[in-house]
Amino acid sequence: MQQGLCIIRKAALAVYLLVCWRAAARAGDDMPPGQLVSVGDAMLHVSCVGAGTPAVVFEAGLGGNSFDWTFVQARLAATHRACTYDRPGAGWSSRTAQPRDAATMAEELHGAMQKAGVPTPFILVGHSFGGLLSQNYLARFPADVAGLVLVDSMHPQQFERFTDGGVDVPVDPHAVLGHTPAFAATYGLPRSLWPLATRLAGADKARVFIVREMTAMLDIAKAVDGEARPSRPTRILVHGNRDWDQVYPDGRMEALWRAMQDDLATRFGAPPVTVVADSGHQIALDDPAAVVAAVEDVARDVARSP
Repeated sequence: MQQGLCIIRKAALAVYLLVCWRAAARAGDDMPPGQLVSVGDAMLHVSCVGAGTPAVVFEAGLGGNSFDWTFVQARLAATHRACTYDRPGAGWSSRTAQPRDAATMAEELHGAMQKAGVPTPFILVGHSFGGLLSQNYLARFPADVAGLVLVDSMHPQQFERFTDGGVDVPVDPHAVLGHTPAFAATYGLPRSLWPLATRLAGADKARVFIVREMTAMLDIAKAVDGEARPSRPTRILVHGNRDWDQVYPDGRMEALWRAMQDDLATRFGAPPVTVVADSGHQIALDDPAAVVAAVEDVARDVARSP
């Protein structure tokens, strides 16, 4: 009986989220789900649903926004307070004149969660560049973080390791933007959200801040590499479909990426990495159940902690 009720609650929450986003799409981009909170000179978008502790907070990758967590947030809201937010320039958040550096970006997330009343300590879930920012946040605000889930996360030494391994990773943000089609923002999302997702990702403010973040990425990685790594229950997920063999058919890029994920597990004292077999880099959209399972594993570890 309880299992049946849980399934009904999850389905209801998923429908609720989609209804909110469809309403926002009809009303225009100035009507986001959730709320806008003032942090410094920016208005940051925070959207929380569900109840239960620890709360779960999501940090999107480069060029991403709160849409990236659509399915994961809906599922976790059945048992947790699940909160997405948009960094400055992304999604419904405004621009900021503040620098894109490790200290500032951690302060922005901290301020947004405080203003939105998100209970601490929370489980922090970061994807790709958001994984690097999550490592940074843990180092700077350890009291806020109960546990960590890194989803195909950047490694602080990623640039050096790829270069040493003969992998050429684009570092020119203008070139990356020029080769990224607008429809990339719709990947994995329900068709009803495609127009809004495309508009948000293609807005001038979003493109400007992708450039600003990418320009700052190497310095942020270096800063994170030198930071402390407080011990917290942690899980590491890595994509398993070997999609990057299309770029380097000899497997070197996939091998280096997997080695970096293994090293992250060592750095944070986590169990061996979980390979999400049929997923590409966008694990939260390809296999949301894998992310949910990792969060619940961390939540159980947190509950057992003294």
